[in-house]
Amino acid sequence: MSLDSITETIAHFVGTFELTIEQARLRDQYEEFTALRRKNELDELEDPIAIRIKADLKLDPGEYDPLPYKFLPPPPDLPLPPVPDGPLAMAEIYIGPNIGPEPYVPSVQFGEGQTAVLVLDPQVAPLIIGSAVTYTFQTIVLSDNDVIGHGNFRDIEIQIAQGKEMLDTALSMHAVSSPSLNIEDYKSLEYLEGLIDQMQSPMIAQIEGVVIHQFHGEDAIGIFVNGEKVDEMPDWNDLLPAHHQEPAHHQEEDEEESDEPDKFPDEWDRSDDEEFGEGHTVIAGGNLAINEVAITVAWVDAPVIAVGGKSVNLTVVSQVAVVSDIDEGGPGVQSDTNVIQASYIGTEASEEWWQDDSVADPGTDPIVSVTWVQGDLWVTNFIKQVIDATDIDKINTEITASTSLYTLGDNILTNVTNIIQLGNFYDLIMVGGNMISVDQLHQTIALMDDDVFDGGTPDEADDNLVMNQASLTTTGEDTLEEMDIPHAEAMPLQQVDREAFEDALTNNPEYAGMELLRVLKIEGDLVQINSVEQITMLQDQDDLSVDGAEVQGAGNALLNSASITKVGVDSTVMAAGGEYSELLLHQASLLDLPDEDLGAEIANEVIAMVMEETAAVGENAIAQAQSNLTPSEMAGSDDALQTMLA
Repeated sequence: MSLDSITETIAHFVGTFELTIEQARLRDQYEEFTALRRKNELDELEDPIAIRIKADLKLDPGEYDPLPYKFLPPPPDLPLPPVPDGPLAMAEIYIGPNIGPEPYVPSVQFGEGQTAVLVLDPQVAPLIIGSAVTYTFQTIVLSDNDVIGHGNFRDIEIQIAQGKEMLDTALSMHAVSSPSLNIEDYKSLEYLEGLIDQMQSPMIAQIEGVVIHQFHGEDAIGIFVNGEKVDEMPDWNDLLPAHHQEPAHHQEEDEEESDEPDKFPDEWDRSDDEEFGEGHTVIAGGNLAINEVAITVAWVDAPVIAVGGKSVNLTVVSQVAVVSDIDEGGPGVQSDTNVIQASYIGTEASEEWWQDDSVADPGTDPIVSVTWVQGDLWVTNFIKQVIDATDIDKINTEITASTSLYTLGDNILTNVTNIIQLGNFYDLIMVGGNMISVDQLHQTIALMDDDVFDGGTPDEADDNLVMNQASLTTTGEDTLEEMDIPHAEAMPLQQVDREAFEDALTNNPEYAGMELLRVLKIEGDLVQINSVEQITMLQDQDDLSVDGAEVQGAGNALLNSASITKVGVDSTVMAAGGEYSELLLHQASLLDLPDEDLGAEIANEVIAMVMEETAAVGENAIAQAQSNLTPSEMAGSDDALQTMLA
């Protein structure tokens, strides 16, 4: 029986559907069967991830001993290398990669890790030399303004503004402007000419009471203290106030031991504390502020220096000290301030020590080793140290304890920089451009210690110390000569003309008889700069009123110390463009101290008038600032200092 078309289509669809369902069912069964089979295979493994091989080996351990194993004996000592031909004394011992004489190291101890190498056949190869440029900036800003109790205290905002004006005045008293920190300026002959003009006509501050000492050229060589030439530099440690001196060793007194137990805790025992002692002590001063720099430069030098351009050598030491120390109160409240400005500038002779060992056989030309510098060679150190501290304390209180110690000052502030640059010495240095050497030391120190005593016993033993100390020592004297023909002919030759350059040197009679001639050839300029600027500012204007206590308002010690040591050898300098050198020593001081010739009553009246005038000036100067800043903001603000240093 045939079906109609509709029925046949439906039947076909139903059959296809059943086949699809059956196919899916069989697939599920197959996948389940496959999974069970694999699980059965993995059940025998201990770890499905790790694969282990099992072997059914049944061995009798008694019949098979483990194989013997021993470490191989150490190899015999290797034979020593054969003895070189010729005497061993002809060998060269040196430290580091230098070829030729080892560098002169002044009072420097090297750490571990350096080994002396015995070179039996040294290869003549140029030593790579590069520039050495350092920038160091160190700044300390301290605001230690303590207030204890209430009283008729001076306005701290006015005092801080007076200190900023005082520092501004001190900075204006230098002979020349502050050193430039732009390294490119020192390549400019216009900038150097401007610096020379300032050195030849140094600025003179038009301020009443300023004492200035200036020395030029050879007159500045030696040791100068406060404008006088002396034989010995003062020692900072010997001049320190008593508060900062090492405590003396006192003999311990034998005390009878008592069987009675101590009724008080051990931490209450202050018998060994000299400052605590018996009674009451208030330390509102006793601050220590130090800026210290030590630079040792031994980068490049040679017995012969030929310069294609100009040779310029400038040295400036400018020291400024400003002090205001006027104390108000009863008899004995006035402290003393020791102001010292010391400078040492000197040159020591030093002959080359290696050329005596570099002697060739007669008739043999020297071996030339040339180090080429295509551009400029810089050896510069820029250092700026700033200490801006305010320790303005206010105390008015009554003490009921048996012993007490108030430490409101006694701050220690230090900036320290130590730089050692060790390079290489040569037999000849040739500079295609200019050879420029500039050393500048700017030292500014300002102390404002105007105290007001309204009670207590002043500590008369402690005074203030303010010191600028500069030392510039050069090892190796320079002798000026005109450029001779052999060096002038070799000067324009470049590295592409290496053979012609070496032939020009070997044919120079000045280098005849030398075994090895080490040459540094600089195509550009040789610029050597040491720039140090140090600023120390301390305000210690205290209002002190503590009955029955020993009060210390002074005892501050401020130091700017800069030492530059340039290590080299005696040199003959030949500059085709001429040579110029200038040296200036400038020491300026402004001291606002009471007149010792006045009587006590008159002196106190004068001091009071000065303080009233100063306060009036300060009020007018910072009237706008008081309306904008709170006392805490004014104490922590250093915008004025930053503006003056910009």
